[in-house]
Amino acid sequence: MRFLLLLLLTSALTYACGGSETPLDAKTREAIDSLSTAEIRLLRVELDSQCQMARVTQMPHLVDSIKQVRLHEIQEQLKTVPK
Repeated sequence: MRFLLLLLLTSALTYACGGSETPLDAKTREAIDSLSTAEIRLLRVELDSQCQMARVTQMPHLVDSIKQVRLHEIQEQLKTVPK
C-alpha cells in the first residue's frame, strides 16, 4: 500500500515539475530507485509475516473444513453400498 502511494506521489511530482517529455535526471532516478527498493523491502517483510500469520490461523480451519466435506462424501457413498 505504501509502495503504491509512494509511486503515485513520485509520478505526480514528476509530472508537476516538468513536461511529460522531460526525462528524469540521474539523481531523481536514483532517489526513486532507492525509495522504491526500501519500500519493497519493508513490504516484503510485512507481507511475509502476514502470510505466516494467516497460515497459522487459517490453515487448521481450512483443513478441518476439507476433512468434514470429505467425511460427509464418504458417508453418503457408504449409504449406497448394498448390505
